[in-house]
Amino acid sequence: MSSINLWRSSGQKNVSLFAVCAENQEEVERAMRDWNLKFKCLSDPTHILRNYLAQEGLITIAVSGGENATDSWFYKMHPKIKYYKNGVAQPAVLCIKSDGKVLYRWAIVPQLANVGGASDRPVPAEIWGVVQTRLSDPEYKGDVTAAEQLNMRGALSACLVA
Repeated sequence: MSSINLWRSSGQKNVSLFAVCAENQEEVERAMRDWNLKFKCLSDPTHILRNYLAQEGLITIAVSGGENATDSWFYKMHPKIKYYKNGVAQPAVLCIKSDGKVLYRWAIVPQLANVGGASDRPVPAEIWGVVQTRLSDPEYKGDVTAAEQLNMRGALSACLVA
């Protein structure tokens, strides 16, 4: 079952799934259409949402490249990233309840082992399994789970689960 179908068939009420990227709105809409996405994608080239999430202490998402970047030369030379004035936010996943309780969080830490953030992603079905478990456990307090407990797609990864 695809990740989106797994999410839709979960029966959860008041659940929103969306993606955020550094592309302009026109590119976002084209990608949604071309990829036949069944969820909303938002354009955020200046990282407003990323900055808000960090300010609220919900998740820290790395930004790579950009005009004033102090990170690796790799991003300044990258054939795509070098065109983003403000850089690109690296992949991350955040699952929170409407009351602000974090059910799951993961953000890639760009490094050589994951090709600067280009590989290593948690398996969506396993993320959803963690979320479902935590939704059904009212006593859950928010422990940290090691990356080895979730399968990753890619080489090595750093994964925090709240």
